[in-house]
Amino acid sequence: MLSRILTFILSPFAGPIRYGTLKLMKAMRQPDDRRPIIATSDHILNELVLPSIFQTFKKGEFRNLANFKKLPAVEHDRIFNELEVAGVYLAIFCLRLMKPLVRSEDYHFWQDVEFHLPKQLQKILINYGVDGASAKLLKELTEMRGDEYEELAEKVLEVNDGEKEEFKNLPSELKDMAAFIQATAVVTTDHIRRGKINQGDSLIKYLVKWLVFLQARIAKFVRNL
Repeated sequence: MLSRILTFILSPFAGPIRYGTLKLMKAMRQPDDRRPIIATSDHILNELVLPSIFQTFKKGEFRNLANFKKLPAVEHDRIFNELEVAGVYLAIFCLRLMKPLVRSEDYHFWQDVEFHLPKQLQKILINYGVDGASAKLLKELTEMRGDEYEELAEKVLEVNDGEKEEFKNLPSELKDMAAFIQATAVVTTDHIRRGKINQGDSLIKYLVKWLVFLQARIAKFVRNL
């Protein structure tokens, strides 16, 4: 099943066709028409988030840092789930922070996209052949991990504001995103390692770089659509 998902998501032709259609749908949307919201959520997940998750999961550097060779296949699946919920919730948080930065007439559109993302993830997984119960569990795990990321992010933000001079003059949105990415990388590493996390863990640094890159792509998409 994983190979079928990869073949579809990583197709070089799917993205440009979808993007052009999506831009037209958003421009011509009507107040009560939810199709542009659903299509935008689907694009964010299928064209940006999920390909990035799959590519990261397959990279040798990530697998070495996560000690794949010492772990059974069932642990590989669990690690993939942790990457998946981290990437999906990053998109949710990114949309939340960007809403005040978009055109006023688009504010509620992006708010609706943010709220719809978890539900769209569930639909996508079912379309890929994941059974309904498992898809629902992953949606619930995404929401549960989101609470963990945000709780730690608040503490990271306090530390950054109090101890790191370079953070004090940044816009609040950048401060919040930096703290969230740091927190997400730490929580994800902690779950991947089943609580056996080390100070200065190289996996945290790797995940921070991945999340920063993914956030930049999502932000660019939102600004340009």
